[in-house]
Amino acid sequence: MPTNDAVGISFLDPDHVVRLGRSLLAWESAEDRKYARDFFLPELVDEADLARAGAALRDHFHPRVAPISDEMALHAAHVLVFRRGRIDAGLLARAPKLKFIQRIGASTLPIELEAARERGVAVSCLPRPTLVHVAEHVMMLMLGLSRRLLDCDAAVRRGSSPGMPGKEAYNWANIAGLTRLEGKTLGIAGFGEIGQLLARRAGGFGMRILCCDRKELDPAWLTAISVEQVSFAELVRQADFLSVHVPPLQEGRPLIGAAELGAMRPTAFLINTARGVLVDEDALYDALARGRIAGAALDVHLREPRSVGDRFAALPNVVLTPHLGGGSRLGVLEEMTAIFANIGDVLSGGAPRHARVA
Repeated sequence: MPTNDAVGISFLDPDHVVRLGRSLLAWESAEDRKYARDFFLPELVDEADLARAGAALRDHFHPRVAPISDEMALHAAHVLVFRRGRIDAGLLARAPKLKFIQRIGASTLPIELEAARERGVAVSCLPRPTLVHVAEHVMMLMLGLSRRLLDCDAAVRRGSSPGMPGKEAYNWANIAGLTRLEGKTLGIAGFGEIGQLLARRAGGFGMRILCCDRKELDPAWLTAISVEQVSFAELVRQADFLSVHVPPLQEGRPLIGAAELGAMRPTAFLINTARGVLVDEDALYDALARGRIAGAALDVHLREPRSVGDRFAALPNVVLTPHLGGGSRLGVLEEMTAIFANIGDVLSGGAPRHARVA
């Protein structure tokens, strides 16, 4: 790019990962530094590593980093970075200087690619390893629930009268209610990137997979990946395992409340790795305590962390993990480093090295 053409970089949505990217690149205020440090807590990260993430771009291009979702900055933007939302021809028309679109996430669906091609705008859609972590975490939780892993572990730790060496004692703790995943129906509420990663893995276990989504999905594509789209009500009614993967709803209202829990099969399990506010915890506690559903697994919670003596901790049919389904937060720093390298490539006249969309 010409050296006299100041580089404009816009971060389009207020997603927390997008905001981290802006803070790391701007790195101009105490607020930026604090947000970046706090993002990784309780993991410790060297502030020098955070400063280095966007240093090359700052040193070589001296970019103007617009505030999050600044519509006025689009006219001067050479780079757009986003995770949620959509980039269409209308938005591109408001960004006449645009050279590069960087999406945080593998799906190209939120981008009108033909419009980008016509404008000569390079595109990258970066897969997120953290989303793979979440999908694997859900698989672990489903297996733990179906095999009653916590009860099994506790029974062995409690001990019993020792048996004879070499003598087998199958299921000596008499753990009942063991089930398998094969042949069971997985209902995925929200079929975005995590939902699709989960479907791929669950399909390998021989599960029947249903999904619901706000938009109508391509039937041919769904058939090709052995997934059926149904209404949310039908998803709740049919699922043996119901896994939630949607963003928070308007006004923080729950997706899963007493009515939905009442419509679930009594043998069904609920898994939430999305947001704590999506589940009415009073209704869920009541359903678990009364045995209206078989169990639940929660990686996200209405209040985090949960307090000592929390009521859910006393329930035998719930698995609780401390909001770590996405793996180490330090993995997000690697994502940011890859994104900044892509931006540098394009601003230098090349193609993005990571996850370029041809």
